[in-house]
Amino acid sequence: MLKKTILVASFFMAHSFCLSQEISALKIDRKILKLSKNAGSLSCQVNLDFDGFRYSGDRQFLIFKQIKKGFYAPFYTDFIKLTDAYDQCKKSSRIRTLHDPAGENILDINAAGQIYMTYLEDMHHIGGGTLATRVSYAVRRLPGSKEIMFPFSVRKNESDEKAMQRIGRTGGMSSYEFGTAPDGIRLISKNGKYIAPAGIRCDEEKPYEDVWNVDTRRKISAKEIEALKRKNIQCEDLFD
Repeated sequence: MLKKTILVASFFMAHSFCLSQEISALKIDRKILKLSKNAGSLSCQVNLDFDGFRYSGDRQFLIFKQIKKGFYAPFYTDFIKLTDAYDQCKKSSRIRTLHDPAGENILDINAAGQIYMTYLEDMHHIGGGTLATRVSYAVRRLPGSKEIMFPFSVRKNESDEKAMQRIGRTGGMSSYEFGTAPDGIRLISKNGKYIAPAGIRCDEEKPYEDVWNVDTRRKISAKEIEALKRKNIQCEDLFD
């Protein structure tokens, strides 16, 4: 069974080089990005001070890493599609990133499904005035960043108890650690139709246990799994 405590450093590793189709990106300075396509290249100013970037699971987006004074962990709240970045750069020598409206860290983005997944780490009451760390997830639709509400989605102004009940439905954990992460963890399927907020590893005995269908907003059913098998679609075809 998938280990419940997910270590997410692999999602948060900043890369200085990224490739999306024929467009490559290279950080030149804290606000300068070099984009190369075929034999040509462009250097452009980005509208934020960034420490680095990493690429989305489908290699179509840049997710920028920012280090802010007074915070122990980096922020990954700004992003842009590589093709959009190149078009902006070519037109005006400037790149304007998109920002998650809730200011939550972006775990992954998927162009095929036009969705992205974020997480929020905050504190909640567990009784007796004691606070503990919790992690909640949000799935948002592109463009516009409108949240897609799942049973695990935390609602505004609801009690800590109710919020924790929702979070528990992901099959996930109560906190992240910044360190090493198991290889092969995936969050969004290639086609953008399925998500695994707690991560999925296709080499597990029951890989679909905590996978959700984006269209139905429910956990993938046994009927759906059987339909995939009949089509000879394996877990690796969807997530690897």
